[in-house]
Amino acid sequence: MVKDLGMMLEIILLLTESVLVSSYALNSTVQCERLNEKKLKVRAGESLYLPCPNRYCFIQTENSSYFWFRNLSRTKQMEQIGTEESERVHFHQSVLYILWLNLNDTGRYITHRYEGDFCGEYETVVVVYEEFSMDLVYKTPSEQVVSGIYCPVCDEEEQQGSFVWYKNFSLIPNQESAPVLRIRNSSKQSEGIYTCVCTWEHHGIKHNSSGSRRIVIKEQTINVSPKFSLPINNSVVFTDVGSEVILNCSVYFGQSVCSRCSIHWEKNRSRLHGEDGYEQKYRYSVLFFSRTIDGTLQLLLNINKVSESDLRSEFRCKAQDSYEVIFVSVTLKSRASVLSVIVACICTSLVLLLLAGGLKWFALDLVLFSRQIFVKLYRKEDGKLYDAYVIYQRNNLDEATSKTVCDFINGSLLTVLESYYGFKLFIHGRDDLPGEDCMSLIETEIQLSRRLIIVLTPGARTDKSSDSPEAYDLQVGLHQALVQGETGVILIQLGQMQDYTHLPLGLQHLLCKNSPLLWRDGESSPNSRFWKRVRYQMPVVSSFQRSSRRGSLKASLQCQGLLV
Repeated sequence: MVKDLGMMLEIILLLTESVLVSSYALNSTVQCERLNEKKLKVRAGESLYLPCPNRYCFIQTENSSYFWFRNLSRTKQMEQIGTEESERVHFHQSVLYILWLNLNDTGRYITHRYEGDFCGEYETVVVVYEEFSMDLVYKTPSEQVVSGIYCPVCDEEEQQGSFVWYKNFSLIPNQESAPVLRIRNSSKQSEGIYTCVCTWEHHGIKHNSSGSRRIVIKEQTINVSPKFSLPINNSVVFTDVGSEVILNCSVYFGQSVCSRCSIHWEKNRSRLHGEDGYEQKYRYSVLFFSRTIDGTLQLLLNINKVSESDLRSEFRCKAQDSYEVIFVSVTLKSRASVLSVIVACICTSLVLLLLAGGLKWFALDLVLFSRQIFVKLYRKEDGKLYDAYVIYQRNNLDEATSKTVCDFINGSLLTVLESYYGFKLFIHGRDDLPGEDCMSLIETEIQLSRRLIIVLTPGARTDKSSDSPEAYDLQVGLHQALVQGETGVILIQLGQMQDYTHLPLGLQHLLCKNSPLLWRDGESSPNSRFWKRVRYQMPVVSSFQRSSRRGSLKASLQCQGLLV
């Protein structure tokens, strides 16, 4: 009961105040002085918190009386605004509230502030737009540097609320909730439409107000130094005596206004202007002199008839602006001198080709020579017993082929690799003992070998029986090389072969990756290219092995006529 009585008294006091205020405003004889005017652009559906447009008017509420009026565009009549909080449009002292704006709210809103015998009049023009348009955007002057943008509809000092900013209608991340958006290091990329949305409360209900500003960054005026596009400094133009030549001078001065920009040609540092010898009756003539829209200035010099004096002269293009003077130099040379340059280039190319060919031809010798010098660096103790395991076909050979294989294996191969160069080879029939398990021996000796030497015999038939020792050592060797990848393979072919289809697939795979070394009958000299290529693929032999065997065989080779 007491609560209801209090509410009734409060309503009566508000009504009484409203009546008194209206009576005072209508009956006051004080003439109001017009002091301030402001314009706001708002969107329908939002709300507007509109303080008195003058800062002093907004703050000095003590001993002051306020009255708000509006003159709507649709009615053209002045009407007073009330203070009822329940009304959509009402005011409280120096602040006017227009909630949920609509198009009919467009008009002039006038504030009268009375203080003693003084009356100040402040007017705000409010324009409501149904949808967003560019007319809603507040334009700002074009500036070279913009440090910040303030929200056009909310002021943090006048109104408590939160602020969110958008650029070109996209949310700006990591922003502060403030009525001023700070812009650091503004540039042309900073241009755009910035929109602030202010959210504020009135009687526990949240309202939004938004405003947009357009920022345009003015280009800074920068003094650009002249830059030559043509010609290149110290360039050479080849021509013939008596012929015509045109020299082009092109200079970029920038797109700003340049009243003192100029270029001209000089010969031996003397300006070419008004002398005998120019175009038609003069020797030199200026053909073209203009500035393009991209800030480039061009000057073409036409030499109608080149003389010997021109070939000994220096031509300079001089460019200057208000700040500096720059030059580029051009010389003329006779085409006859080009022949010597071409000959020199050809000779240089031939020398390089010869060097490249010689290096390629002697590359093998250089590698083998370096092995002899740095043999201790190349040699590694890996626990292997043999340098190479020799695999060759011993059965199913005709008499001629069998003799060729026997001469190569027991003659040239052993003589050159073992006796002369000191390699240690494992060969069936020589290094195996009678009564040994052949299969076990093959596996063990291949694992103890650093390389596999596979000898390919033309016209031989492959023994596909896995029980055959020569087929088994080939099978084990291919498995060691292809599957486990622990042993290198050296392929040696005795004579020409039409194809390799009769060979095992693993061996055909190796032949596709590496071509075999072709041995010709009688090629038994240790210094022949064939044996150099074999040694290149062999591991490095120790100096002890090499020295102990080479001396014992040297005399034998000389007797046989094999040492060259």
